[in-house]
Amino acid sequence: MSKKLSCSIPQITKSYDIEIGIGLLDSQAKYLATVGSKFAIITDDHVAPLYGEPLKQNLTSFGLQASLFSFPHGEQSKTRATKEILENGLFGKKFGRDTCVIALGGGVVTDLAGYLAATFCRGIPFVSIPTSLLGMADAGIGGKTGVNVPFGKNLLGCVYQPKKVIIDISTLKTLPRREYVNGTVEMIKHGIIADGHLFEKLENNCTQLLSLDPSLLEEVIFENCRIKKKIVEQDEKEVGIRHLLNFGHTVAHALERLTDYKLSHGEAVAIGIVVESYLSLKLGTLTQPAFDRIKAILLRYGLPFKLPSRFSVTTIQEAMRVDKKSLKGFPRFVMIDGIGSSLSCDSQYCSHVDESLLKDALQWMIDDLCRY
Repeated sequence: MSKKLSCSIPQITKSYDIEIGIGLLDSQAKYLATVGSKFAIITDDHVAPLYGEPLKQNLTSFGLQASLFSFPHGEQSKTRATKEILENGLFGKKFGRDTCVIALGGGVVTDLAGYLAATFCRGIPFVSIPTSLLGMADAGIGGKTGVNVPFGKNLLGCVYQPKKVIIDISTLKTLPRREYVNGTVEMIKHGIIADGHLFEKLENNCTQLLSLDPSLLEEVIFENCRIKKKIVEQDEKEVGIRHLLNFGHTVAHALERLTDYKLSHGEAVAIGIVVESYLSLKLGTLTQPAFDRIKAILLRYGLPFKLPSRFSVTTIQEAMRVDKKSLKGFPRFVMIDGIGSSLSCDSQYCSHVDESLLKDALQWMIDDLCRY
């Protein structure tokens, strides 16, 4: 028995479902037949043999025309070049406006395939099927799509909503441990910015969640989707409250880019969450006990707080200047005033901080948090 949420965005005429359950991949052909005539399953080389080929065979046996397109896994592949290769592959197989893209994989896949769908023949439908915990809790929902460029992460892209999000929890059984832990960071983030009860549930059920308890996983993924869809419904284009979802990401994106994505997204966001919580602590909006709980839960889930190499404060600051949230060349951060509560510093829900405070926080990160 699956659970469903409906995401209704005022700017689009029709809502879409987020379906969460176990074994859902085997029962989607009937629905997909209503969305397109041809299906381009886009995935990476890890997911392709595990779930891409079986999904293609399932659709074909139902009488649907489906092709599988894959690319090398990892953040390094989320580029304009990869998008072009995939587009040429679709054109080469005579795919056109009657195509539906199926984004099958983690956050890299859903970002890249969604962006391709938004621009291919000036927009074709796509269905998001996240297979990583990070994708299920965050990246696969809300319509953010895009690619990285040498200047920074996610600097090219658009907001393009899927026709449906299908979350089959059974795919997590084949997810590498490191990638699974990465996904817990986004869940913890949602608890910090929006739901103290979810944060407590994550605190109290660490062992069960790391053991992939299916009923508990379904419950917490549902809660994360509820939080994400509620925010997206209010602010699809990220001009206000949706900025809250970037908590920890200003620092994280800079670190990912500087390490050439050797630092995983989840590990980078974990560091970013603690650093941006440290800023709130120093500004007096967050108490020491709350800060300690935030740091402690990330450690309990196995986040290492390690950098692959040392960077100067100035280098990190320069990398943050091109963050997509920056204004007039200065980075902005989401401030919090408690667990389950963010601080609306202005109408855009993120703000600049004093440069001396930022330098202090980054130096603390290097010397103390990451102990480089």
